Amino acid sequence: MRAMFRLLPYPVCRMRPGAYLRLATLWAAMVAAAVMAAPARAQEAQGPDDSPEALYQSGLSRFVAGDFERSLEFLDQLVKVFGKEPELRQQLDLAMYARACALYNLGRHADAIQAFNDYLAQYPESKFADEALFRVGSAHQQLEKYDLAIGAFQKLRSSYPRSSFAEDALYQTGICHLLQEHSAIAAAAFQDFLQLYPASPLWGQAGAFRARALFDDGKGADAIAMLETIEQRPRSWAVVSYANLLAFEIGDFMFDDTEYELALKAYRRVKPRQAILRHLQNDVQTLAARLAALQSARLDPRDIHSRFQEERRLAGDLAQAREMAAKLEALPDYDANLYHRIGRCFFNTDRFWEARAAFIRVVAIAQDETVREAGHFDLILAISRLRRFDDLVLEADRYLATYDPAGKWE
Repeated sequence: MRAMFRLLPYPVCRMRPGAYLRLATLWAAMVAAAVMAAPARAQEAQGPDDSPEALYQSGLSRFVAGDFERSLEFLDQLVKVFGKEPELRQQLDLAMYARACALYNLGRHADAIQAFNDYLAQYPESKFADEALFRVGSAHQQLEKYDLAIGAFQKLRSSYPRSSFAEDALYQTGICHLLQEHSAIAAAAFQDFLQLYPASPLWGQAGAFRARALFDDGKGADAIAMLETIEQRPRSWAVVSYANLLAFEIGDFMFDDTEYELALKAYRRVKPRQAILRHLQNDVQTLAARLAALQSARLDPRDIHSRFQEERRLAGDLAQAREMAAKLEALPDYDANLYHRIGRCFFNTDRFWEARAAFIRVVAIAQDETVREAGHFDLILAISRLRRFDDLVLEADRYLATYDPAGKWE
């Protein structure tokens, strides 16, 4: 059961068209300054304009428009030919950063890592240096080089402890350890995150992933306690869904291990599928609308940094909500199986009245005939243990009429 649900890490730094406005505002000002400072020169009759100003404007305009492939043609030439010119230092800062981002967005992660490292070596004091380090770690993460990713994230946190990307870096460190199946280390990283960033919008998801890490580390009771803790605070419906599925998984494991009280404690964290699915589907529509509105809104230069981070997180929430909705829709007879397992826990701990109520629920809602029949049979056993003999005869007759109408079992 532990491999049932794919890990859903907070997505790394794929820039979307709306996020390019962060660079666009700075670029527009730099272009104006560069053009005003540059001496006028006549355009040659033949051949393209390969001046640094023309390469800069052509590369950045295409980058802002989302044409990364074409932007690289100009940015590569600008960096190669004029990369060491001291009078172009301000423009090259932005151009080298945009070039590295374009490589990343094109999926050329190894090239992007080299480009970001070159950029950091040349502009260690740049205002983009913390973001560049975060993107280096994210690119390594995409290449599944988790140790290198963790190293970059740790360097970011030590070099720029007040950067907003330090928060994301610690979160992604936990994700990398979880993907490496370093469960105890992942649990510790997420615990650090919960303590250091109690107001983070990632707090609930970090708590859910900590519960996963604790469970994978063989600490089922601690995992359940962690799920109980995150229930005390508002959570997105994607996080609710992830925690629900994890609680179901923990409950099944405990049930199979005959730890019925712990299994019940886990199962009580699980909500009916239809209620969650309805909220998730509404959430998908709401998140999609919010993301579209954010990407199309005019950027206030004072909100550049917060805008970029908000867009990344909205995109992540939307992707997770869609994936969790698909998982819930694919699970067979979720609610009936849940109540059947709850009923078996009660039955195995001699709580026959509670078991009877759970099995009645299974018979009423099960869509799968096999599940319904199993619940009905267990209902008869529970009534028998209660010594309700009149009810037992009635329920046994109903069972036979339903599943053996031809009387073959008589």
